[in-house]
Amino acid sequence: MGHPKSSFTYKFALVATELLNPFVLVAALLTWISWLTDPAWMRTAGLMVLFISAIPLAMSLLMTRAGKVTDKYIQHRTQRHLFYALSLGSMLAGAAVVWLVPSSAEARWMALLAVGTLLAVMAINTRLKISIHALIAALAAVVFSAGYLNPAVLAISVAVWATVIWSRVYLKRHSITEVLLGSLLGAGVGWFFLWLVGGLP
Repeated sequence: MGHPKSSFTYKFALVATELLNPFVLVAALLTWISWLTDPAWMRTAGLMVLFISAIPLAMSLLMTRAGKVTDKYIQHRTQRHLFYALSLGSMLAGAAVVWLVPSSAEARWMALLAVGTLLAVMAINTRLKISIHALIAALAAVVFSAGYLNPAVLAISVAVWATVIWSRVYLKRHSITEVLLGSLLGAGVGWFFLWLVGGLP
């Protein structure tokens, strides 16, 4: 049986999973990296957010509206293949644009890592479902906290990550294994990004 939908805990989990969804966190992370490293940060952030977050979100909403998938987060693993393939095309285009226009090395590497991460997720998805909510929350937590090296930012980042994975399990959208796998992959990508760029300014 599911949780009572009228309970405060259920409503809080639903709000958390919506406000802290992957599309929002990706957009926030890309904007922050651009602002921190690129003099023309608004252009760079706009391009990356468009191709890596906004277009995939639009495709997800269109697929949901057309009845191709259950919801914009695509709960069933077998329904994710087409969405991932379409998103890969958008991300590849975004990475190419970011590398062609003047932009920071950090932004360029993050665009490439977005493509690489999606390829890894596509490979994993052929066998089991992985939590993209958990992946992006862990990635953002690592990059934000390591970028600021501030105890308060670390606490907030960990709290956001913990809230995200709790909400996904509580709402029965993912198992504990799926959120842990997503978290490990996201944290790994975050640390690899920081290693590649030698840290953030």
